Amino acid sequence: MGSISGEGAGMTNPPRPSSASDEAHRPPEPRSNGLAIASLCVSVAGLVTCFGALLFGLIGAILGHIALRAINRNPGHYRNHGIALAGIIVGWIAFVLMGIGSFLLFFVVTAPSESAGFLNGILRTIFGG
Repeated sequence: MGSISGEGAGMTNPPRPSSASDEAHRPPEPRSNGLAIASLCVSVAGLVTCFGALLFGLIGAILGHIALRAINRNPGHYRNHGIALAGIIVGWIAFVLMGIGSFLLFFVVTAPSESAGFLNGILRTIFGG
């Protein structure tokens, strides 16, 4: 009867330790873009603050555009494309909503009684009532 030794064709080679040359040829892992994270944070702050949204929303959207441009220039260098895009979207939403709210507030406060009645009709149509 034949003996079975550990040196058969079915054995796999153990993984060899990586050498310094293997490490030198491995591309670096993508890292986070700090401007993208800052963009989202500032945009969300603009969305939850009342009158800071005009400034915070605009700054957040601009930071997001800068971060997205850097990410698109070096796609393998940064990994948070979605965070930059979210910062842009939330920033512009905060800016536009606060802009509309500020305009309506200014119009209601400074409008004569005829214009106030007209605006009241528009608001009733929009919100029902």
